[in-house]
Amino acid sequence: MKTFTISAAVALLAAFAQAVPAPATTVVPNVQITFEGADYAALYTLSFPLDGTTVQINNDLSISYIQSAGGAICTFYGSHGSVTTVTGTAPVVVGPPQPQVSGSCRAA
Repeated sequence: MKTFTISAAVALLAAFAQAVPAPATTVVPNVQITFEGADYAALYTLSFPLDGTTVQINNDLSISYIQSAGGAICTFYGSHGSVTTVTGTAPVVVGPPQPQVSGSCRAA
């Protein structure tokens, strides 16, 4: 009887475990941002989530231009106090050129 009760309990728990739906995962869309040095040959691209999350940037390249792939409004902060807002796909001048330390984006 004891074995039957334990077996029934295990079977019941297994049935409940299979019936519980998996938690939904949230996919946050991203935008590609290109950071360009003065000579255009020195550049890097990073992906930023479109939910306003601040992303730390760890690159010492002095940036002259920032360009978005589009569909976002982004703000970037430089190591010497610059604040650069990028909307649309046209390159935006960083003044004065400096490494960028963080940024965030939202869907346009």
